[in-house]
Amino acid sequence: MKHFPEQVWADFVRGLGTTETKGLDAHLAKGCPDCIISVGVWKKIASIASREPSLSPPDGVVRMAKMEFAATSSAQQEPWAMARLVFDSLRQPLTAGVRSGAPEARQLMFDAEGTMVDLVLDVQPQARTITLVGQVVDKSGAKVAARQVSVILWAETGQPLAQAAANEFGEFQMEFAAQERLRLSVEIVGYKHIHIPPLNLTPDEKRPVT
Repeated sequence: MKHFPEQVWADFVRGLGTTETKGLDAHLAKGCPDCIISVGVWKKIASIASREPSLSPPDGVVRMAKMEFAATSSAQQEPWAMARLVFDSLRQPLTAGVRSGAPEARQLMFDAEGTMVDLVLDVQPQARTITLVGQVVDKSGAKVAARQVSVILWAETGQPLAQAAANEFGEFQMEFAAQERLRLSVEIVGYKHIHIPPLNLTPDEKRPVT
């Protein structure tokens, strides 16, 4: 049986004296089992609410949420282009006599309607991390870096993993854990939003040998 409305319970557990809360106090004194249970629940709610101002999410979670929101907003505002892979050093045969297991940087180059995204990936098999150094340039010679360029790395689940801003030369760098099907998006503010196709970036990838 619901004897009192929620607002009265909320005022009661917060110690706000009203005509209704005074009646509730007298009702509880009679030992109503339903209301005794209800007041216990509302006291727990009040306790949780009182601690909320002191609770804050980790800085990393806040940063990632802002990144995802910014990327989603930008994708809606700027025209986007899917980049096309034009070069992958992993597909080039190793020189005769070079061991296929030797660690080596991988270079990828993408073309997005005349905007080139050049990536060099240095895989560290022992640590299972990848260092990515890249550059965004325009084939026409226009200074892409004169605009604000932001690069975001995304996991297969759609969660942002890392973000970097390009310098005046369009260069950027980031480090991340090796995993499959990562993808990049490059936002050139006021110009275009570039999507890089998913990449399989695992330390044990092999390349052809001559």
